[in-house]
Amino acid sequence: MSVLNQASDGLYTVLIVLVRAAVRFGPRSREDLLLACGGAVDAVETLQLNQTLNRWTELGLFSGEAGADVCIAERYRSGLGKTADEAEQRLPAIVRAVAMLAENNERFWERERSKSADLSRAVSWMLAQDVYALDGNVKKLAVLEEAQIADSTKQTIGKNDTRWNGLKAWMMYLGFARDGMQWVVDPTQALRDALPNIFASRKELSAPAFVERAAAELPVLDGGAYRAQVEAALKDTAWSRPRAGLASSSLSRALQRLDREGFITLSDRSDTEGVVTLTGSNGRTWRDVSHIGLIQPGRDR
Repeated sequence: MSVLNQASDGLYTVLIVLVRAAVRFGPRSREDLLLACGGAVDAVETLQLNQTLNRWTELGLFSGEAGADVCIAERYRSGLGKTADEAEQRLPAIVRAVAMLAENNERFWERERSKSADLSRAVSWMLAQDVYALDGNVKKLAVLEEAQIADSTKQTIGKNDTRWNGLKAWMMYLGFARDGMQWVVDPTQALRDALPNIFASRKELSAPAFVERAAAELPVLDGGAYRAQVEAALKDTAWSRPRAGLASSSLSRALQRLDREGFITLSDRSDTEGVVTLTGSNGRTWRDVSHIGLIQPGRDR
């Protein structure tokens, strides 16, 4: 089973349908839940409903032991809200949290029984690239993976077109990419959603502290546990390893956008213990940032 395998349980649209039904109707037998999702309709792919429910029960989003009713796991119920519409709106943040749990990524490089590790390592790899030079064509991504991965017999990212396409779809849904004139890597939405947890009760953080806290919330970002494992598997001859204090182009893009959109402030003060340097294409430096402040909703900059 694989989160990125669209042919089986890799469609987030199927997960949305399951969650909406589970929130709207409450605990139901597996058969009744699948019927509520259209399981008896000829045009509905019942296999995908079953496999998606299996996968996200395994990951912990749903609870429902053999013979018991299926429902949203207790730890996520309040976060999803009381209505199906609320649940659909809030689901990307919940799915990010579930997919990145340590227990769902223990078999990080294994191909079998790896839970959501295929998603975590693939997103980490994408965010580690020069996002301004990255070509989203799945065949070119496969070539780049082959060039960068040190031991492709044991470590894989996309593996085939199905998983590359699945990755691109999941990254958009989870806020790590966006689509417009073209599909681009951009973790702005995911980072925006994580800002309350990153700052907690603080209104401002040093830039290095912000990056560290962001990595704890989203371990696919710079310095995160999953990102570090992926970067350790890349060849220095095919991938430019950033120096300490240099933010990746993906994180830099997100910070610049959040600053322009009025969610955070970026400042550089002379009396500081450390800075983070934001970068653009080909490692070109944009600016040094010593402190990052949180702008409260409704407050003027």
